[in-house]
Amino acid sequence: MPSLKYQEPHPTGWSKKQVQTFAADAAKQLGYAPGGDLEKLVQKLGGQVTVGDIASARETGSITVDGPKQFTISLSPYSGDRRSRFTIAHELGHYILHSKAGAIPLSVARDGSGPVEWEANWFAAGFLMPEQELQDKMAAGWGDAELAQHFHVSQAAVQIRKQSL
Repeated sequence: MPSLKYQEPHPTGWSKKQVQTFAADAAKQLGYAPGGDLEKLVQKLGGQVTVGDIASARETGSITVDGPKQFTISLSPYSGDRRSRFTIAHELGHYILHSKAGAIPLSVARDGSGPVEWEANWFAAGFLMPEQELQDKMAAGWGDAELAQHFHVSQAAVQIRKQSL
């Protein structure tokens, strides 16, 4: 059996707003509600989530896409639950945006910065914290801690998302 040739991910070229709107729409279409179970969603899409061992662990996550409904998201054992949720959503961004839901085999380590990583971060923010729901909660007087609890993300993620709106 020939070995799979992974491609380098290419940015979509979409604006931050376009990526975040697309992500919020994707979440709705996939039946994901804020604070929901991301690992079940990954399984529904045909993927799996693994956690690296401490001896060989990286500080960040990664994704390997072998084809449609064939991908693995690897998490660092050093990350807490809320950080891991953002990482899973980030890697889903690579799967949906950059591999085109498995049409393009790729392997991406979450290192560095650049348009592909920015897009995956924007996707994660829009997926986990849809703009309209976040704004509605903020208008109702919710604080960062309440927002973080509702969306099941870190307070830092809430603060960054609020700044970007």
